[in-house]
Amino acid sequence: MKTLITKLWRNPPLFMAYLAGAILVFSYLFFSPQNIPQNIPNSDKIGHIIVFFVLSFLLFKAATIRRRWQMLILLTYGIVVECVQAFIPYRSGSVDDVVADAAGILLFYLVTNVNYLWVKIKHNAQ
Repeated sequence: MKTLITKLWRNPPLFMAYLAGAILVFSYLFFSPQNIPQNIPNSDKIGHIIVFFVLSFLLFKAATIRRRWQMLILLTYGIVVECVQAFIPYRSGSVDDVVADAAGILLFYLVTNVNYLWVKIKHNAQ
């Protein structure tokens, strides 16, 4: 069982398929009319942070390109989404949403860097 999980965890084509599916689902949600109650302040921004954190994880596992290119690709996607939303009558593009997208991306890469440093420090201590 452990080897199966390891094989799946280290399977970039599988994560590329997950990434493609996630982009399709998230794009649909970004461009469709929303009737979400606004009971929680800034829930839209929290949603953007979570979505781009997940996309960052999937791209990180799917691609072997440098992290800065991964971040640039995802940020470009976020900017394109907001630009398209500016032209959809029932949606609005927002710089604040792009900032939230960037926060989700940076949060993921910050977590991965902290984890890398933790493992490196732990390894050097032994």
